Amino acid sequence: MTNYEYKFRAPARINLIGEHIDYNGGYVLPCCINMYLDAYVNLRIDNKLIFKSISFNNVIETNLDNINYDKKFDWAIYSVGVFYILKKLGYKINKGLEINYVSNIPAGSGLSSSAAILDVTFLLLNKLFNLGISNKDIALYSKMVENEYCNLKSGIMDEAIIALGKKNQCLLLNCSKFEYEYVDINLLDYEFVVLKTNKPRKLIESKYNERVEECNKALDIIKTKYDVKNLCMLKSENLSDIKELLNDELLFKRVNHVVKENERVFEFVKALKNNDYKLIAKLLNESQESLKNDYETTGYHLDSICDSAIYAGAIGARSTGAGFGGCAIALIKKNTFNDFSIKLKEKYYKLTQIYADVYRVEITDGIKEI
Repeated sequence: MTNYEYKFRAPARINLIGEHIDYNGGYVLPCCINMYLDAYVNLRIDNKLIFKSISFNNVIETNLDNINYDKKFDWAIYSVGVFYILKKLGYKINKGLEINYVSNIPAGSGLSSSAAILDVTFLLLNKLFNLGISNKDIALYSKMVENEYCNLKSGIMDEAIIALGKKNQCLLLNCSKFEYEYVDINLLDYEFVVLKTNKPRKLIESKYNERVEECNKALDIIKTKYDVKNLCMLKSENLSDIKELLNDELLFKRVNHVVKENERVFEFVKALKNNDYKLIAKLLNESQESLKNDYETTGYHLDSICDSAIYAGAIGARSTGAGFGGCAIALIKKNTFNDFSIKLKEKYYKLTQIYADVYRVEITDGIKEI
């Protein structure tokens, strides 16, 4: 990539706990990990936009005058969407670009490769055209691309952590107000590992929007009695009354997950600060059970890889990201990784006839120019 003048980087992310509550106004606890999407960039003298990626065998070309949504943009839909939103917001991009994306973030893994593309593309345009956009605004604008351009009803979590992440810290993020604080991660004798099911997921084509709609339907009913703006304003003590109010088992299961998962986030932060590994593991396992039984976003492969992790020696494991395939995380003792990895792969293969991947990860910084 020596023939490119500029280079920018975005990491992948994992969410330690707080799943499917970002769009319900809750708190989440994500961090960046050392898997990266790099963007190599050259400015052009015309208005052409050329997007390349070694992960795909097609080059996507358009120009600054042709950036309305079009399925022909394929994998580059997120990149083109960045130009669309900037134009809508009144920012001036007066030159074309060639951008070559090089990534070791597994596509469709649930580690947020799409948010990495969005954030890094906003960053490079911000730097090259002196747009004066803050990293917080980069996250907000990236969410606009997903919501308005890609028609995905996502929350702010993925874009926020990739834009704002810091080494050895996670982000306690209030998704309803976009307020946040950093929490140190110092696990001493333990470490988080990433478990890849190798069952790819495509978020836009999944049941993600269906879950959003179910939560919104439940919220509309709950608002007839409770003065709340989102489901995460509710407490566990409200749930018995809400079950009767909803009179719908499926909707109640969704609400039950959201309310309890939001409360687990605060317990998890306390456990991190106290190095209480048993409580961290308990909360991971409770989250997985809730995602499996109440929110129903795991499926056979994620359930199998979490079960295999516990079998192989993890003290806690759960799916991370939107689910429907993708990845999980597990908490293991640092000196057990090799043995853990072998046992997990053997067990998971017996259950699924698929070979899993296991990654040791470090907690790293967010987007930057390199």
